Amino acid sequence: MSLFDEHKAERRSRILAAARRLIAERGYDGLTMRDLARASHVSVPTLYNLFGGKSALLFAELEETFRTVAASLQTAGEGSVVERAFAVCEAGNRDLLAVPRYSRELVHLFLVSEDTQTIRRTIAERYIAMMAGILRDGQAAGELVAWADPVAVATRMFAHYVHAMIEWAKGEIDDEQFGAATFYGMSLMLLGLVRGRVARDLARRAQEFQPRAVARPARRVRKGG
Repeated sequence: MSLFDEHKAERRSRILAAARRLIAERGYDGLTMRDLARASHVSVPTLYNLFGGKSALLFAELEETFRTVAASLQTAGEGSVVERAFAVCEAGNRDLLAVPRYSRELVHLFLVSEDTQTIRRTIAERYIAMMAGILRDGQAAGELVAWADPVAVATRMFAHYVHAMIEWAKGEIDDEQFGAATFYGMSLMLLGLVRGRVARDLARRAQEFQPRAVARPARRVRKGG
């Protein structure tokens, strides 16, 4: 990487970090490019040159998140279908909970803004494609039944994850319950499809997460809180 590229990458990283802070504090609608430029110590034209606008900035942030999840999958590349599926879920949870105020604001934005439709669709397609690939590998290894459609299963897994994410963003479940709910739901969906040692491993994991997944509702939190 050239010195110019290094400086560009550093500025992008600094801008995205500042955007997370400002969105957590003010919400997406309260984010202005002028304030973001000031917070990240760059000029407004530099912001537009690097990202092109607020929606593109949001997409770039989600791109970073997806790369983190993909990197976590690489480290679990030789594991079972269960281990690899859990690695993806764990990476997504870790990123979401790292800056909870920002993440809650992001979820609310996705629910109400028409501007995020393309981004939502892209994220869904990428997650489903990644998880479907894991499931196909599981079928090739004899860990997953052959009749299951990997794309159909991955689509329902993503839908469950989004539902748990909405509950968490609305304050209906807390951080621990959110993690347990995502893992428990994924376990239940896969239990009828996996075989042999992998099935026993998955049943053990589901039993561990079950008490936390059905715990009493968390105290509601205010948006962005």
